[in-house]
Amino acid sequence: MDDQAALIARRVALAAAAWFNAPADVEAYRRLAAAVGEWNAYASPQLQTSDVDELLDDLADVAPPTPMGEGVAELEAVLRRQARREL
Repeated sequence: MDDQAALIARRVALAAAAWFNAPADVEAYRRLAAAVGEWNAYASPQLQTSDVDELLDDLADVAPPTPMGEGVAELEAVLRRQARREL
């Protein structure tokens, strides 16, 4: 964990403790929500724009997109088979 992550994690922990000790305190909850939002923004992987296009091309080679109806039909068939087995 780098220094920035440690600082954000500390803010989350302090805000969580404050809210835990006073759950009706709206300001404590606001600080907790802000700290968690900051953590999520920091911890979420970010792709560069050029990387996204390349990644999508690579994924299309491995598993090309299929029409939504096809995927739903396959899922429905699996669920129906499982339901029959359970009856």
